[in-house]
Amino acid sequence: MRKSRRPRRDASPGRGRRGGASAGAASTVVLFTDYTLNGPYVGQLKARLQQGRPAGRLVDLMHDAPPFQPRRAAYLLAACLPYTPPGAVILAVVDPGVGSERAGCAVRVGARWLVGPDNGLLAIAARAAAEPAWYALPAPGAEASATFHGRDVFADAARRLAVGEEAGLTPFPAEAAVGAGWPADRDETIYADGFGNVMTGRRAQTLPGDAVMQVGGHRLERARTFSDLPEGGAFWYENAMGLAEVAVNQGRADALDGLGLGVPCAWERP
Repeated sequence: MRKSRRPRRDASPGRGRRGGASAGAASTVVLFTDYTLNGPYVGQLKARLQQGRPAGRLVDLMHDAPPFQPRRAAYLLAACLPYTPPGAVILAVVDPGVGSERAGCAVRVGARWLVGPDNGLLAIAARAAAEPAWYALPAPGAEASATFHGRDVFADAARRLAVGEEAGLTPFPAEAAVGAGWPADRDETIYADGFGNVMTGRRAQTLPGDAVMQVGGHRLERARTFSDLPEGGAFWYENAMGLAEVAVNQGRADALDGLGLGVPCAWERP
């Protein structure tokens, strides 16, 4: 595990440039966490983002990302990225290693910034940019809670980037980031939404149109939409974010035998 990188004062990538806010304006901050909406955690993130020089509009993208699973969450975050506002700062926290020697980082991906722990969570989304620029955040100060870097480290960094303040970041090569060698797709179930639909980490565009999914003992054919199947029929389809997803028409895919999270899936032609 790499130790936290301490920035040099002269290592800033610049101020108010591409990916930052213009003078007098603040970028939207998009929140992606595994905190859930129970308890004070999301509220404290938002409160910190509005202290000092407040960030711009706050968007709750999701707060039920796969808990304690940055590797699974990385594929979900990547699928969500294109639907965030251009110029946004995405504050992403799935951080089971909080308080350890894992570093914090910020990644410039085109017009957007990603901010969070260097544990692989940002790695797949960073590939959306032709040349992602990775930076280490300053090491946490003594005042930072050892168990809430989302509030005391990442939210502060996201707020600064949202108002165009990029000083204090130390560049490092993309290949040194955790997750740099992870595959572009993950053939595994990674998330179940509120309807019980089960997403995989596989981009549907990489599959042939007649591909059949093998998952949890089920053999599922592809459909375009729910009503293509009778009520109770199970299938897989390309969801609205481009991922291969298992669904049951007017039912719950996560209730199918053998279909939990972390279940491998395979693909075949009929």
